[in-house]
Amino acid sequence: MGKLFALIPVLALLCASWQSAEGNKGYLYADCTYVKGDSAHDYSGSRCFCYSPGTVIKWKDIWSTFKVNVTSDNDVFAVFPVEMGNCHHPDDLLTVINCFVEHYWPSSIRRGKSLDIPLVDEDVCFMTKSPRSNTEYTLHISNKRLNRMCFLLFVCGLVLFFGAGNVCRSPLFFYTTGVILGVIATFVFLTLVLRNFVPTRGLFLVLLGAGSGLSYMGIQRVLNEWDDIVTDHWMELLVYVLISGLFSFAVCYKHGPITNKHTLNFMTWCMQVVGMVMVYYGITFPPACYVLIMFLLCWKILPLAWSLLVWMCSLFFSLLGLFWRKKRPKLRLLLTDEEYREQGEVHTRASLDELREHCNRPGFPAWDTVLRLRSPHSYAEFLRSGSHITQEELQNHENQYGLGGAYYENLLFNSSSSDTQSHRGEAEDNSEDELERNSPPTQNNIPSPDVFTPAVCPYPPATYTPQPEPMDPEDQDFF
Repeated sequence: MGKLFALIPVLALLCASWQSAEGNKGYLYADCTYVKGDSAHDYSGSRCFCYSPGTVIKWKDIWSTFKVNVTSDNDVFAVFPVEMGNCHHPDDLLTVINCFVEHYWPSSIRRGKSLDIPLVDEDVCFMTKSPRSNTEYTLHISNKRLNRMCFLLFVCGLVLFFGAGNVCRSPLFFYTTGVILGVIATFVFLTLVLRNFVPTRGLFLVLLGAGSGLSYMGIQRVLNEWDDIVTDHWMELLVYVLISGLFSFAVCYKHGPITNKHTLNFMTWCMQVVGMVMVYYGITFPPACYVLIMFLLCWKILPLAWSLLVWMCSLFFSLLGLFWRKKRPKLRLLLTDEEYREQGEVHTRASLDELREHCNRPGFPAWDTVLRLRSPHSYAEFLRSGSHITQEELQNHENQYGLGGAYYENLLFNSSSSDTQSHRGEAEDNSEDELERNSPPTQNNIPSPDVFTPAVCPYPPATYTPQPEPMDPEDQDFF
C-alpha cells in the first residue's frame, strides 16, 4: 500500500501535461469570461466562464475542487461541463448517438445553484443558464481546496479493492448489501432471488442485464429529480424504503450468508470493480485517475496473465518434447541392506499403528475377531501397549537369526563344506587328467564295433551231457 501511495504523486506529475477532454472538450469561446478565486460579480443572461487557479496543477490537486455559487431570485443555475451538442438539429450520426446517451444517462452534466467543479485542466470552463437574457444573478467563485468527500471516496475505493475478499465473506456485509440492493435495484434483487425458477443460464443473464439497465436508469432519474421527490413525495419514498428494506432483509435472512466458493470469487471481483469506480470518482484530475486505474488493473490481471503464460509455455515445451526429446529410462537407485532394514522398520511401525487405531474404533467387531484368533491374549496386549511380539517369540528369533544363531551357523558350515567338497572334486579331476596325459599310448588290437561282428549260430542251442569213455582191458585193475 505504501508503494502505491508513493507512486501516485509521480504518476500525477507525469500526467500533468496531458490534454484533458473532460471539462473543456477542445472548445474556445470568445465570449467566455475568465474569473478568479474568492471573487463575486454580478452578471445577466446565460454566459460562459473559465476559472484558472493561477498555478500549475500539483499532485495534491488531484483531489481539489473549486466551488461555484449562483445567487438569484429567478431560476438561474450553473452547468458543468459546457453543453455543446445541438440535439434538436443534429449534424451527423455521432451527434445523434451522443444526444441519445445524454438523454437516458445524463450523469456527465451537472447543474445546480452550487457546484463543486474539479480541476480537470489548468483552465476549467463552465456556464450559467438563465430563462431570460436580462435575468440578473451573482456569481461567487471560491479558491481551489481539498475536497474531503473525494479524498474519502478515493481511500474507501482503495481499501475496498485490496480487501474485497475479506469483505465479501462478512455476514454484516451480506445483509447490508442485500438490503441496499433490494432498495435501490429492486429488479436486480428480484432476478437474483428468482434465479432457481429461470430454466436456462442464458435467459437468466438476459434478465439480469435488463434488470441492471432498468435499475440504472431509475437511479439516474431519481438523482436528477431528487429535490422534487424529497419535497413532494417524501411519504411515498419512506414507505418504499421501509417495505423494500424489510422484504430484502427477510429474504437474506432466509437464505443465509453465501458459502459457495465460485459465488464468493465472483462477488470479490465485483467488489473490486466497485472499488475502482470509487477511485475513479474520487480523483478529480483525469490523467492521474486513468493511470491509477491502469495500475490497479495490472495489479489484478498480471498475476493471472503470468500464470497463463507459464502454463502455455509448459504446454508448448511438453508438446515439443514429444517430437524432439527421446524418452530416457528412469534411473532406479537400489537400497543397501541398512536402508532396506530401516525402511522396513518404519513402514512396519506405521502399519501396526494404523491397524491398532482401526481395531480401537467403536464400530470394530472386537468379539468376532477374538473368537477367530488363535491367541487372544497377544491381541489384547497389542491393543493395550502396541507390542505384537511376545518375549518367547523374540528369544526364538534371536536364537534362530541372531548373531551366532542356528540359521547363520548352518549357512556358514554348509557353505564351507560345499566349498571343501568342490575343491576336492576339482583336485581329483585334475589328477586323473594329468595321469591320462602322462601315460604312454597302448596298442589296441580289438577291432572296432563296426569291423568285429560275432558269428550267430543258426540252430538253437542243445543241452550237452558228457558220456563216460570205455576203459582199455589192459588198464583194468583185477585186484
